[in-house]
Amino acid sequence: MAAEAHARNQLHQETTKVDHFHDLESQHGTSGAALARQVSVQLTAEQFERLYLQPGGQAAKGDLAKRFANPTPMGIASFLLCLTPFSALLMGWQGATTTDAATQVGAYYFIGGLGLFISGLLEWVLGNTFPATVFTTFGGFWFAFGFLLQPSQGIATALDGALGKEYNTGVAIYLIWWALLTFIYMIAALRTNVVFVLLFGFLEITFCLLIATFLRIGNQNFTNLASYLHAAGAFGFLTSLMGWYLLIVLIFGSTGIPLALPVGDLSNCEPDASLRLTRSRTEILDFAVMTRRAKQT
Repeated sequence: MAAEAHARNQLHQETTKVDHFHDLESQHGTSGAALARQVSVQLTAEQFERLYLQPGGQAAKGDLAKRFANPTPMGIASFLLCLTPFSALLMGWQGATTTDAATQVGAYYFIGGLGLFISGLLEWVLGNTFPATVFTTFGGFWFAFGFLLQPSQGIATALDGALGKEYNTGVAIYLIWWALLTFIYMIAALRTNVVFVLLFGFLEITFCLLIATFLRIGNQNFTNLASYLHAAGAFGFLTSLMGWYLLIVLIFGSTGIPLALPVGDLSNCEPDASLRLTRSRTEILDFAVMTRRAKQT
């Protein structure tokens, strides 16, 4: 029991040390000397999770996080700069329609696709598995979505038109698996924070409404179609609001703005796998000791 208490106490009090090196050049006449200053900052598990969205608030192994910037804000910003305007189109702001999405193809390629993919690679380099997986997969989503909507590709025309059965049924089947992946991400986010969980929850509903919309068009059922699109846009916009909130938290934290916005830390709500393993080993050792004492008596 003492080992279990020690493990739990270590989990809750764990801190992450981040070292920053600053090079100062001092010039005296024609010669100069380089000076170095090291500043150590102690981050709690909750603070690390808030900055890096790493489940459990555990720092990645290695020293890359000491030398590289945090790529998480760039990934979230890239996602938001595509999802937010697309949600506005779905809701019909200023009389916009889904046809207008073709004007955003460039953003889907170079902001959503490329920005998220680069952010995911940088998260992978830092050892942050969950953000790396989320960013790279959604980067691929925006690449594929931009390709689908690019007028020069003529994908809808090559099938049976934008309102045809083949085109819309195919898109609906594709989005079904994105809904499944988003649901998995939502479950994994239960080890991060409340805002991240809500983000994936609203995104899951958005995908489900889009799937229903494309299936209805595929079945040539156009009743209440506008309502489905507006509802999908509304939940997409709610997803964006969660993302903008996270982005503000990350940017403010990285620049030292003294405004601690709550995100609802969940990293310590449930013991992680390492603590459960320690508990199991402790129980086995206790059982072995009790058995040995019983034999001796």
